[in-house]
Amino acid sequence: MGATDPGGRVPVENTAQALRRLAPGAGLRTPRDPNLRALAKALRSCSPAELARVHPEPVVRVVLADQLRALDRAMTGLFGPETRCPEAARLVRAARYSRTWRTGVAGELLGRLRAEPGLRAAALGWAEVAGCRILAGELRGVPVVPGEEDGRRAAELAVAAVLPRPELDVAAGGGTGRGGGQGAGRTLGETGFGPPVHHPAPSGHPDPTNDLLPGGPPTPTSGFLDVSAIHLGERGFRVDVNADPPVDLVHDGHDLTLRALWWNGLGRVTDDLGHEYLILAKDRAGTGVVRHWCHPRPAPGARVLRLESAGYRGERLRLAPAAPGTCADVLVKLELTVRLGA
Repeated sequence: MGATDPGGRVPVENTAQALRRLAPGAGLRTPRDPNLRALAKALRSCSPAELARVHPEPVVRVVLADQLRALDRAMTGLFGPETRCPEAARLVRAARYSRTWRTGVAGELLGRLRAEPGLRAAALGWAEVAGCRILAGELRGVPVVPGEEDGRRAAELAVAAVLPRPELDVAAGGGTGRGGGQGAGRTLGETGFGPPVHHPAPSGHPDPTNDLLPGGPPTPTSGFLDVSAIHLGERGFRVDVNADPPVDLVHDGHDLTLRALWWNGLGRVTDDLGHEYLILAKDRAGTGVVRHWCHPRPAPGARVLRLESAGYRGERLRLAPAAPGTCADVLVKLELTVRLGA
C-alpha cells in the first residue's frame, strides 16, 4: 500500500499544497515532537525544497532522529537495504558485544554511541554507506548543513505526523458519486494555487514517439481509466478507479517485446470550490481496481471532484535470453471529473 507516509508514493509536494487549501472538516493530528510541529506549520508557507534553507535547525533535528531510528533497527541485522554489506555486519557485531543492548530511543542511543568508541566507529561506517549525512556528521563531531534532500525528508516526516489514519474499513457498498471516462469529461490538471479551471478534453496523451508506449497514444475510453464508485466514511471517502492500462506483445526482429503501462494512481484530488483533499493511502486490489482513501469528506456545496492522475510507469522487456529490460516514468496529466450526488 502506498501512502503519504515516508514510504508512500504520493509526492510530499502535493500533500503540502493540499494542506494549504484543505477542505473544511479535516481532522489533523498534532505531533508530539515540537520540531515536527514547527515544520508542519512551516510547510503552509514554504515548499519542501525550501525547508532546509529556511528552517535548518528543526530539519537537522528531525532527520537526525529518523536516521538514529534507522541505525537502531540496523543493529539487529534484519532491517535496511545495506544488511549484507561489511559495514552492516560490523555494526551488528559491535552492537551485540557492546555493554548495553538496543535502546529504541534516539537520544539514549546517541549517548550510548558517544560512550562506546567501538560502536561509534561501526555506526559511522554504516552511516556513510547508508547515505546518512547528518548522522555521520554528528558522530564525527562536525555539524552538517542540511541540503534540499534533507529538507524533503523532514517534510515527509512532518506530513506523516499530521495526517490522520485512513479509514480502511469503509464499506464496499454505497457509492455516492458517478465517475465517467469519456462521457463524464476529462480536464487538464492545474498546478497553480488558484481554483481549478475546467478545460475541454485534452489532446495531449502519451507521446506516440515513445517506444515504451504500445501502439502510440491510447484512446480515451472509459475502459482505460474510469472511476467506478466513491464510498463515504465518517471522516473521509474512498475513490475506486478502474485502471486498465494497455499491454501489447510485438515482434522485434526475431524476438518478441512486451510493452506495458502501469498506472501510479491519483496524485491530487480537488473540487469545484477550490478545496483540496488529502490522499492518505492507495492500494491496488489485484483486480484492476486502485483504491484511494481521502480526507476529509467532500465539502458542503461541492458538486464536482477532480481526480488528477499521478502518471504512468512504462516498461519494455525483450523476451530473449539475457535481454535487459527498460522502464521510464511517463507523465500523463489527465484528470477525471466526478459529479457528486448523481
